[in-house]
Amino acid sequence: MPAINNALKYVSIQHEIGMAIGKALRLRPMLGAFSRVCLRRLGLSAVHFHFLRSEHGELVLSGNRADSTLEHFYSIPQNSPVPQPPKFPAQEGAALCTYWTYEEADTTQHCYAFNLEGFGVLTLQRIDSAFDASIVELLKPLVVRLGLSCHASIEHENLLQVVAARDKAEKTILFQLLHDDLTQLPNRRSLMDQLGQQLRLAAEAQTLGALLFLDLDRFKVVNDTLGHAVGDCLLIAVASRLREIIGKNGCVFRLSGDEFVILLGNLGAQTAGAREHVDQLLQRIRVAFSDFTPAGEHQLHVTPSIGIELFPDEECTAEQILRRADSAMYQAKLHGLNSAVFYDRKLSFELERRRDIEKELQLALKAQNQFELHYQTQHALGGACIGAEALLRWHNPFRDGIGPGEFIAIAEEAGLMLELGTWVFRQACRDLCEMTSQGIAPGFRRLAVNVSGVQFNHRHFVETLTAIIEETGVDPHLLSIELTESTLITNSEVAIGKMAALRVLGIKVAIDDFGTGFSSLSYLSRLPAQSIKIDQSFVRNIDSDGGNRAIVETIVALGHALDIDLIAEGVETEAERATLERLGCLTYQGFLFSHPVPLGELTAALARP
Repeated sequence: MPAINNALKYVSIQHEIGMAIGKALRLRPMLGAFSRVCLRRLGLSAVHFHFLRSEHGELVLSGNRADSTLEHFYSIPQNSPVPQPPKFPAQEGAALCTYWTYEEADTTQHCYAFNLEGFGVLTLQRIDSAFDASIVELLKPLVVRLGLSCHASIEHENLLQVVAARDKAEKTILFQLLHDDLTQLPNRRSLMDQLGQQLRLAAEAQTLGALLFLDLDRFKVVNDTLGHAVGDCLLIAVASRLREIIGKNGCVFRLSGDEFVILLGNLGAQTAGAREHVDQLLQRIRVAFSDFTPAGEHQLHVTPSIGIELFPDEECTAEQILRRADSAMYQAKLHGLNSAVFYDRKLSFELERRRDIEKELQLALKAQNQFELHYQTQHALGGACIGAEALLRWHNPFRDGIGPGEFIAIAEEAGLMLELGTWVFRQACRDLCEMTSQGIAPGFRRLAVNVSGVQFNHRHFVETLTAIIEETGVDPHLLSIELTESTLITNSEVAIGKMAALRVLGIKVAIDDFGTGFSSLSYLSRLPAQSIKIDQSFVRNIDSDGGNRAIVETIVALGHALDIDLIAEGVETEAERATLERLGCLTYQGFLFSHPVPLGELTAALARP
């Protein structure tokens, strides 16, 4: 009878433990259900599970188990001491068992470790008495089932992790597709989607919306003087400030660079009411940007120029609405810093043209194959060519007839002169190297390059020129840079230092358009310049215009007094040249001698005897 009772007891134990296996699909809940039944039916003090983990912390089922370690995974009770399990051979499908004991707190701990499919170990811990051998045997097939169940649970959880990781990656990709990496604001793609939706809603509900196009004033100066890292910090701070201003009343986007857009909807059906709403927002923006904006270690005062377009308007598309606001922003910049302008179609044509030229210039600077230098020669009294001035030409593939007077002015307004001027100086150095390699007349003394105020006032101006000279291998003694009076008088002490540094390099300095600024003997005597270029406005009709003749006579006297070379530019007639000769100016440049020509024609002309 006792034997039958024991048999029934063992069958009951085996059945209940077996039923606990696989009760839950997730690994930890399943192990918890199994462990609690074992604790109760087997008189255990603790149940422990160890599993193989990779160096990345992932549970290892198969593959290269040699690179994995057996680590504790789960115990019941949770705070019970965990004995170190033995190492089983990597043998799947066999419930190998190891038994050992140890003494702890005057008690004997009996431990049974079972191999779980080669990827884990189950340890059953009992106090004071060991299992009957029959209990161990009935547990072995259960452990095999447990190993299979653990394997399935781990595979299931790994699959869930893969799905979760893929879902997270897809959300990340979608976020990056629709948002700016730097500021985390929605980007242009997101703007066009939302603007299209707003246009449809506004048309259906017969209400107005507004698009505000913001461009930070003088942001390029921040990048050029303080560096792009500070510029990025400034953009992040501006984005945060705009988000605070707009709140839930609209949406802020970053297009590119320092361009931001604010989109407002549901402004009512009346234009006057919509404009009033926008004006109130503009006032909040002005107040917010009246204070300094943190940018890294710097506190910068930055303001936006803003163009506004109300929509819907006739059959305008989202792209056209954005373009109109962009044009209005450009008009705001012409009004001065921190200005805001509503789109006005009467003024839009010329503004859009200038804006288009600015964007075309930006593309040209990236490609750099649209620009070319032409050269106008400079001549001594006897007609010999003693130098040439580099003059920039732009072969714009989108439009014809854009002269340097127009596109250089646009480049200066758009903050592109630093990059454009650097290209001009580098190309002039390369051209000069080509000229000297083919041989030039001994009397050729200089190749003159115009330098803008933005370039000259940049803190790394001298270092940039030095690097280009070293890069191209040009002889600096054949180089001359031309600076306007207004550039030099802005910060005369700094200018004098830079001119002295250029002179050490061997580069000559000429004061261009002399006479149009604040010419004086005391001012000129302090500048280490080697030559003066008399502005063509004074040369024109000098033979018949007494006023121009008197001005040039004074400039020539200044030059002679300071022993500075004089060059008259814009000489177009022999009468003008002869008058200049009588006044003491013996070097000339103008159409009388040569129009600006490409490098090949200049080299050929210099090579002729």
